[in-house]
Amino acid sequence: RVCGEGLSMQAALGLRRAMCTGLSRKAKSGELRITHHQRLKRMVQERRAFGSGSAEGKNTNLALYLAGVAVATMGLSYAAVPLYQAFCQVTGYGGTVQIDKEKTLEQLSSAKKGERQLLIKFDAGTGIGMPWKFKPLQSQVQLVTGETVLAFYNAHNPTNQPMTGVATYNVTPMKAGLYFNKVQCFCFHEQRLQANENVDMPVFFFIDNEFELDPRMDDVQEITLSYTFFPIDEEDDPVEQSAEKASSS
Repeated sequence: RVCGEGLSMQAALGLRRAMCTGLSRKAKSGELRITHHQRLKRMVQERRAFGSGSAEGKNTNLALYLAGVAVATMGLSYAAVPLYQAFCQVTGYGGTVQIDKEKTLEQLSSAKKGERQLLIKFDAGTGIGMPWKFKPLQSQVQLVTGETVLAFYNAHNPTNQPMTGVATYNVTPMKAGLYFNKVQCFCFHEQRLQANENVDMPVFFFIDNEFELDPRMDDVQEITLSYTFFPIDEEDDPVEQSAEKASSS
């Protein structure tokens, strides 16, 4: 037709090439648009996947961080107990008495006694969950500084099961704790009472002579020694259980 309309063969071939070239460019342009669209879609999907993984990673890191903080806090809480007790024993803070296991009975009996007379009162109690009956066997004693005194407390386990307990202690007024020295005491160790067992437990103590030299102690005429027994949770010992069953049978 083109040739019939007066165009030469060469012109017709050139026109046909131009038309084919235009169609090819349009096809390629469409392909490019499709390819670009696919790339954008893929980039969005990868970014979403990366964001999800990043969030999960952040959540994991946060969980590990919180777990580490919890473990560290727990460790500090356990470590704080012995550290606080050691601090109190050195300074007498909180009415914590001193412990003097180095002096022998002969050294204590031969030590020079002071002139300051004091009234020592005794108190006892039990903590939550402790069914024992616990009491002092003397309500009070009179002493002078430097004089050793032996006192007794009584503990009774009224239950049908053996139990282990530990006693905490302090004195009031709290400032006198720096001069209240224990040589021997049931509170130094855990105490295990069998079912319905009743025991007397001693405490051997003295008031340091330097009590008289401290002007802060001028108004102190009475000191109260207090104990509180708490139960100890412990795992059942199969050997001990067998021994207890054998003794009961």
